[in-house]
Amino acid sequence: MGELAIKEQVLLAYYVQYYLENKPDVMYELHEQMSENMAPAVYEIAMNDLFDKGLVNGLEKIRHYDETDGNIIKPMITNEGVIYINNVLGIQPYASDGSKLKYVKNTLITSNLELTIPIIAKYIEESVKE
Repeated sequence: MGELAIKEQVLLAYYVQYYLENKPDVMYELHEQMSENMAPAVYEIAMNDLFDKGLVNGLEKIRHYDETDGNIIKPMITNEGVIYINNVLGIQPYASDGSKLKYVKNTLITSNLELTIPIIAKYIEESVKE
């Protein structure tokens, strides 16, 4: 059984949310769930790495949180992030947006990819139900 790297699991959660409901406030709720239920340094390192690679945006404030008086951070997956997850999971670019979550579910099952971060595993399992 293989496992996705931590940053890939975080990005996959944003990918799933993107195809469920692509709104900044909803993405913020996901951000809050992960930041509250993952070790802070682990989540922040993963998010900063994803931001540096252009796979998520909206993190300019996370790096200067104290200097922004705690303004809300609203990270979202970028087009490059969507393409990255499509490549990791082998999702064809021509797949319709409505079927992307089915592809995620099927790929995780058939490839035996393990999600090792409990909050992300639970979130994705609940989100990709049929």
